[in-house]
Formats: sequence, C-alpha cells, structure tokens
Amino acid sequence: MSKHLETLGPEMRMRINELVRICAQEGVEILVYCGLRTMEEQAKLYRKSRGLSEINHKRQSYIDRDLPFLAEVLDSIGPQAGELGKHVTKAGPGESWHQYRQAADCVPLIGGKAIWDDTHPAWEIYGFAARYCGLTWAGDWKSFKEMPHVQLQQTSNPITSYKLPEAIKEALGL
Repeated sequence: MSKHLETLGPEMRMRINELVRICAQEGVEILVYCGLRTMEEQAKLYRKSRGLSEINHKRQSYIDRDLPFLAEVLDSIGPQAGELGKHVTKAGPGESWHQYRQAADCVPLIGGKAIWDDTHPAWEIYGFAARYCGLTWAGDWKSFKEMPHVQLQQTSNPITSYKLPEAIKEALGL
C-alpha cells in the first residue's frame, strides 16, 4: 500500500483503492503520489508562483472571513522560488481537500513510467474510474484542469463547505 493512501480518510482511501483496482483491470497501473498535504505544504505551492500583492490579497481575504490562522500559515512559510504566473494550484492553505484527507493526486504508469501527457488514453481510463467510484475528477473541471487530482467532495473549496471558522478548525484538526 502506498504511504500516501494511509494518510487519507477511510472513505477516500476505500474509493482510491477501488479506483486503482478498476484501472488495473483496464491495464493501467496507478501511482498515488499525494494524499494528505499539510497547510504549510499547500501554502508553499500557492506562494511559489505569486507576487506579493496577490499573496497579500489572499491574506486579507482570510482575515476578512475571520480565518486569521490561515493567514498566519501563508505568512509563516515566507517567499518561495517559482515562476510568477505559472500556478500549480489555485488553493491557499485550508482551501484544498488535501488538508482534510479527502483528496489525492495520482498518475497512470505504463511500463513503470509516469504518463504526464494528458492526451494519453490512460487518463481517460483514470477519469472514468474516478467518476465510477463517486469521486470528483479535476480533469473534468472547466478551468484549471488538474488531471492527477481526485476528491471526495464536489465543491472545490472546503472553506465554502464548512463556512464557520470553528467548523473549519475542527475539520482541520486544530
């Protein structure tokens, strides 16, 4: 079992195991390469492609929503090296289902090699299996498609689902 599978919540882990099984039946091996992502890891991914004004805007949006603990995470990791504008995520800390153990990133393997070309037929198999297992596949998203990303929830941002700061903290285990 992948160490990343172990970091997922029970229902998500069960669905990912089923996704892997279905893909294997179709001749596609699946590598789960990310499960739980800490808020600090999410903040690093978010910051690495953004300038200070965009980061400050996100920080202020957290404060305006009474989520100063998320603004603190964004501040705490400091500047990150990366190419401005080349975003790998739209989600800041607390805004990805990865932090709630309800998302995973996977890649198809053919002959033991990761297939990153999103036009490869293996991605169609992966997407079909994800939908069949009741997961939301980010390859179906209209904007900012993330082929590897699957999640348990249909809503893209957990903050909008949990709404209240106390509920967000509880869901994050804070």
